[in-house]
Amino acid sequence: MIILKKGTSKAIPARNRNLDRSRILYQLLYFICFMSNSLPDCFGQATPFKKSVLDSLKANDFNCSFAYAFNLGQDGTSTFTTNADLGMMYSTRRSNYELMGSSYFNRFESTSTANRLYAIARISLFSHDISGDTLKEKKLYPELFSMYVFDANRGINYRWQWGINAVYAFKPKRLFRIKAGLGILYEMENWQMIKKENLYQLDTISAAEKSYLLDTVGINAKGELYRNNFRLNLYTNFIIEFTKNLNLSAYLGIQEPFVPPYHDLPPDPRFPVVTKRYPRITIDTHLTYHIWKVLNLVTDFTLQYDKGQIPLYVPNFVYALTQGFDITF
Repeated sequence: MIILKKGTSKAIPARNRNLDRSRILYQLLYFICFMSNSLPDCFGQATPFKKSVLDSLKANDFNCSFAYAFNLGQDGTSTFTTNADLGMMYSTRRSNYELMGSSYFNRFESTSTANRLYAIARISLFSHDISGDTLKEKKLYPELFSMYVFDANRGINYRWQWGINAVYAFKPKRLFRIKAGLGILYEMENWQMIKKENLYQLDTISAAEKSYLLDTVGINAKGELYRNNFRLNLYTNFIIEFTKNLNLSAYLGIQEPFVPPYHDLPPDPRFPVVTKRYPRITIDTHLTYHIWKVLNLVTDFTLQYDKGQIPLYVPNFVYALTQGFDITF
């Protein structure tokens, strides 16, 4: 089928037709995403850098990506939400050093709160070898990482993770690249077990119940609970380059705890705790469409299922859908 421009008999080349179709497809996807609401309760780990950037690493090279996303919703009252993401990567002759962060800002009537912050530092040791203009990527290499999470909506005052992965990178193809990692991490958490506005209720319960919560469970006078654990870490990360201007990166991670969250507590019907080891499952997608020079349209969708949440009032399943603009340099 040959498409003709209006008012002329000149045929549009097939390459241009494919490019127009990809733009129409992305604009349709972007419109659908823009009309959706966002729940800012989880984080993502998909790389913000395009496939072309990773395909052409250079020694002592610095790459940066900054995205600003927003959503305006109406649920009885006016709510305005924004999300800012930052990605930085420094490449040496043999390793990559990455820093990624995300923060969420909520405007609810006359109240403004910043109620989510996520940051991860990652080092890919000996992942490649750059000699002059030649880049040779390794299939197997170690990866060190450290992650920090604060999420008021889910009662996480902080979550620290330190770990190491063995990464296998499949040979990059023309349209996609994929890698998988297997490792172990140590996790330190501080949970807000009792909401701060409900702390006064501790004085309304019996002495035995209060002693059980504070002495047996380990909740302190601020309603906080400290828990540490080791987890098995398994993930895969891939990037697809549909066209020169359209990239999709995706992350799937599974973190299996070594012991249940309440492994050292006796069963008590007044406090039904989690006694099984449930994995934490995270899925993150990052769709980027190049507009002009360093400016891109970006749509992120992240979901997380974690049945091992420690506070009883926290939902097991959460997701976030954000859309905005990205600047890469």
